[in-house]
Amino acid sequence: MSEPLQRWFNRPVTEVSVEGSFRYMSRERVEALLSRELDEDFFQLDLSRVKAALEEEPWVERAALRRRWPDQLQVKIYEEQPIARWGESGFLNRRGEILTVTDDQMLAHLPRLDGPDRDAERMMERYQDLAQMLRSRRLTIRSLSSDDKGAWQLTLGDGVTLNIGRDRVLEKMRRFVSVFEQQLQQRWQEVEAVDLRYQSGVAVSWKKERETGQ
Repeated sequence: MSEPLQRWFNRPVTEVSVEGSFRYMSRERVEALLSRELDEDFFQLDLSRVKAALEEEPWVERAALRRRWPDQLQVKIYEEQPIARWGESGFLNRRGEILTVTDDQMLAHLPRLDGPDRDAERMMERYQDLAQMLRSRRLTIRSLSSDDKGAWQLTLGDGVTLNIGRDRVLEKMRRFVSVFEQQLQQRWQEVEAVDLRYQSGVAVSWKKERETGQ
């Protein structure tokens, strides 16, 4: 190889452009990750290795890299989209995968799901089903949990607790929605909790009963 051509092939990466929405991670964090990987010349740089290193970061769902002649590397970051918090220090993405982060303060606005790790995907599916069912009634989910015995409990955004039990979750929730629309909606501010663990009907705990000690 001639010396001028060799100089072109050994040309270092002199410019790196980074694109992304950066809602949950910073551009500076991406640049720091890249700085550890860009130790080879423009043509010798292993893009698959750099891509893999970026995608090890919990907030990175996918990274796309492209060389641009003569010495530029273009990087585009696609962030994970957290749907719900998971336990104390993680979140679930839209596929129901558990991802652990060191700082979850920015996730405080998301609903919290709790259950065995093996059930994370199923819980995400159940959460999405229930959230859709409640959304048209202007009810939101603050938390959804399933214990070791498979009993479900849901806390709404306004603090009302729904005890659902172990089986027929969707059927019981449809019954709740019916009772809510027909009987509870007008008095909803008085409701403390709703127990759905019955073959038919529901049991309602009222706030005034707690306040008066009845």
